[in-house]
Parts: sequence; structure tokens; C-alpha cells
Amino acid sequence: MDVYLDVILIENFIIDLFLLIVTFNILRIKVKSKRLIISALIGSIYTIVIIFDELRFFSSMCFEFVMAYIIVLISLGRKRKITALKAGGIYIINALILSGLCYYFSQKELGYSFIKGTTINNFSSKYIIISAMIIYIFVERVCMYLREKNLFSNFIFNIEININNIIYVARAFLDTGNELREPVTNLPCILVEEDVFANLEIPEDKLFYINYSAIGYNGKLKGFKVNDIKIYEDSNRFREVDAIVCLCKEVLSREREFNALLSRGVI
Repeated sequence: MDVYLDVILIENFIIDLFLLIVTFNILRIKVKSKRLIISALIGSIYTIVIIFDELRFFSSMCFEFVMAYIIVLISLGRKRKITALKAGGIYIINALILSGLCYYFSQKELGYSFIKGTTINNFSSKYIIISAMIIYIFVERVCMYLREKNLFSNFIFNIEININNIIYVARAFLDTGNELREPVTNLPCILVEEDVFANLEIPEDKLFYINYSAIGYNGKLKGFKVNDIKIYEDSNRFREVDAIVCLCKEVLSREREFNALLSRGVI
């Protein structure tokens, strides 16, 4: 019988990716797509131990359990070893259920002989099952992306900053964990990329220097008070606030989805 290694690897990659996604959906654990793909690749490569007689030793049940734990651990990260044990068990259960379903469909399609026993050859339903897996993986990833985008959009606000009758517009993300305030005025701070304020010069006596700290580093932010800031909840509704606008040299969003950060006290 001819064996096409590339076909086997691709098929098992799809199956492993499907099982991993189902496993983490059951556990409601969010895992990066990159980690899932790497784990599925390793799982598909492991299937070559079944093909080569020299590697048959590694196809024992013990090694299969170890491999299931490894690929789940890669998806979760090394710091979540206990969770990986639970996820590995669910992954194995899902694999057994899928194997049982494939076996059932193969017998329905090919039949069973008391003389020849069970032989699975030219199992065309396999491709229907794999196609269903591909559709599920694609739809699940798209739905997750849309859910995240929808949730993210709830924390995005358009803001207008009026300085000397010049309107500066920014797109701000509400950082609910940010409680930064200027200690003297007790006004909340709005962090804005300095590119928003083209050619704006603030006199030194109008500047505030705000100490801040974050995980691993701390420093000072340079800011100025603005009494006319409009925060739009939608195209018609807005609220006016006073705040300290702090300039930021770094890009706040790699995808350029926003260029300002609102502290919790602003909303």
C-alpha cells in the first residue's frame, strides 16, 4: 500500500488543531493561535512513528499520553503545568470520541466481514470529516476575532481636545486599570501620542510632571491642563471634562487602533 507522508502530516495537523481548539473551548481557556499551530505541527510530526518500524516503540500508549501532555503544555505555556494535565486528559477523551466516530462511519460505509474482519480502505467519509474540521476551525477563529473586536470597540472613544480654539482629535482606549491622576489638581490624566499635537508648544510654567509606575519600570510624564475636552460616546452624545493631557512618544497601539489612553477617572 502506498503511503503519502505529506498527506498524512497535513491530515493529522488539521485533526490535532481541531482537537486542541475543542479542548480549550471546553475549558474556556484562551490560547494564542500561534501556539496552537506549533502544537498541532508537533502532534502531526509525531504520527511518523506509526509509519516507520524503527520508531514503533514510541507509538505505545504511554508515549501517546506523554505527547498529548507536551502539545497541550506548549499551547498553554510552561507555567501552567497543572492545567495542562487536566487539558491533556480532555484532549485524549476528545481524540477517543473522534476515533470512535470515524470508526463508526467507516463501518457504515465499508461494512464488516466475519471472515476478513475489519479493514479500512478508501474511507471517503474521512475527507468529509476533515472538511468539517477545517470549516469549524475557520469559523471558530473568525467568531473569536469578531467577539474580541466587538468587545474592544466598547472601550474606544473619539475625543476632541480644544487648545486655544484649535481642535485636536484622537481615538482613545479606556484603560480600566489606569487610575493615574495629577496629585496637585487631582485631575485624571489622558495619555496622548505627541504626533497628535502638531507644532504645539506649551510654556514651561504651564507644564505638570506626573510620577507614574508600571510593572518593571517607572518615570515621569509631562502634561498640561486642558479645560475643554469632549469625549464622544457616539456621534451625538458626548461629555465635557477637565483633564491633564500627557504627551507620549511611544506608539500606543501596534495596529494603530487608537492613539490615546483614558484613565478610569475620566469616564
